[in-house]
Amino acid sequence: MFFLWSFVLPTLIHAATVTFPPTVGVGASDVLYTSSASSFDSLKISNVNSTTYEWYYFDAISDDGSYSVVATFFVAPDTAFPFTGSPTMTLKVLLSIQTPDSDVFYLNGAFATDAQVTTDGDGASGVWEGTGLSFNGSSDMSSYEVVIDSADVMGVTGTISMQSIAPAHYPCSAAQAGETMQLMPNIGWANAIPDSQATIQLEINGQNVSFTGSGYHDMNWGDIPFTDAVGTWHWGHGRLGPYSLVWFDGTSQDGTPYASGYVSMNGAIIGTQCSGVNVTASTSGFDIGIDLGDEGVLQAQFSTDHTLLSFDGVYYRWSGSLVGGISGGEQYTGSAMFDEFDFTSS
Repeated sequence: MFFLWSFVLPTLIHAATVTFPPTVGVGASDVLYTSSASSFDSLKISNVNSTTYEWYYFDAISDDGSYSVVATFFVAPDTAFPFTGSPTMTLKVLLSIQTPDSDVFYLNGAFATDAQVTTDGDGASGVWEGTGLSFNGSSDMSSYEVVIDSADVMGVTGTISMQSIAPAHYPCSAAQAGETMQLMPNIGWANAIPDSQATIQLEINGQNVSFTGSGYHDMNWGDIPFTDAVGTWHWGHGRLGPYSLVWFDGTSQDGTPYASGYVSMNGAIIGTQCSGVNVTASTSGFDIGIDLGDEGVLQAQFSTDHTLLSFDGVYYRWSGSLVGGISGGEQYTGSAMFDEFDFTSS
């Protein structure tokens, strides 16, 4: 086993398995923001101290938006990323599940006693010990599965299975070597599964919850506290007919705007860029525009049908319907997930 605080970053990226301690480390941390030719979903920080963080994120939403599930595997004290619940404990998992009967049917979290992340090719697998939650990724990132064996800790068992239908990407490019992985200064982002055919089979305190739909997986990391880097943040993903979309529009703490837009069609990327992206609030939700050049402008309207999370007036997560398509072309109806942070007045 390699211990996270004992090696510089290049060693970690090529290591088979890295073990995280359950508490904040000391000393500086090397952080990777330029992509390599492999190890897409590997760890990007060498030490989780009081100002650094990293997380693996998974979600799935049904085609009609009435079901969703989100599982997040954190290595982050709340001094680096808010809402994780402890300035000293780092290994938090959060699980939320939405059903048609309730906007938030289930929300729970737990701290792990330690965690291991194993890199295999471009994919990664992780175990957050003591929580009952783990994830397994194939070496080519074509499939991921989140395993929830947490009847005693969280009252939930089951699986979230994903078969990718959209190629991986970085904020401004496809998955290739030498690209920036910075979404904005001091924040990294790598999107292993922008869209997938997802199958969810869960049992929550004895009640079955099963659905199919669109699945998603990415990872984020940073080397200064999230609230010191971000002013505003509007991120989401969804599916419209043959199109898979991922968008980001936000500002850094000094007000500088940053954006990222991704569109694939029938499994092939037709746009992944850091310009020509606009996300604006509307009466029912948000309007999203991604200028794809010769391909046209993809325009979509997201409706905030379900409020899944709300923290302190600075963070919201919604699920809902997505309507749109290429301007002048066929219009489609689908579903999407959407996150908003706003630290400008906090």
